Amino acid sequence: MSANLTITYTEADTDLIPRGITLPPALTKAMEARDKAYDAYGDALIEYDDVLRDDYIKAAQERDAANARAAVRSGTNPADIPSEVERVTSQRGTAMGIVNGLADRVRECDREIYRLWVDALPQVEAELTEAHGKAEDALRRAEAAYRAARSSLTATVNTLAYASLMRRGVVRSSADMPRYMVSAGADLIENSRLWLTNLGVIGEEREVEAVRVFDNGIPQTIYRPKS
Repeated sequence: MSANLTITYTEADTDLIPRGITLPPALTKAMEARDKAYDAYGDALIEYDDVLRDDYIKAAQERDAANARAAVRSGTNPADIPSEVERVTSQRGTAMGIVNGLADRVRECDREIYRLWVDALPQVEAELTEAHGKAEDALRRAEAAYRAARSSLTATVNTLAYASLMRRGVVRSSADMPRYMVSAGADLIENSRLWLTNLGVIGEEREVEAVRVFDNGIPQTIYRPKS
């Protein structure tokens, strides 16, 4: 009996395919058929578990003993109770045939899926090649937008600090003012807010400390609330 089947794909595998790449309808249909076949196989294993288990005779004998004991206690005739040993023995051959037949059906579905997938590879590869180029372009645009936004925020933070400190007479020119530098790996928004808080520019009055850290051996300064 084939109690275990090697699953050649899972539903999660389809998540690996980027948006815009579509599986051929025949392949999708074959995968759905495989799901149904595997469900039927799993249901049969559960249904015939007491017949197919390795210790099916021993387990049936234990059930017969328990049933007979209960019958004696209740004053009924144990001989009137159908034998579990006879039932599992008579059903075992049929159950093995059913389960193995369902396993064969799953394997047939696997072979069909593999055949259709191989046939679809040229189309899928062509679509993926196009999608790869689009993904690269999208990433370049996103990275450029992020760098621009980071530069804009850094400039705004420094200018805000300069205006606030000069208004309060802390500095007399831009040459005197501290400058915020982006720290690698730091949350830019939170870290810059803490830096401004440390200068008394924004936020509630709270103590902030500057902490020296190293990122790949490069010293960085980050800001955090004092504990």
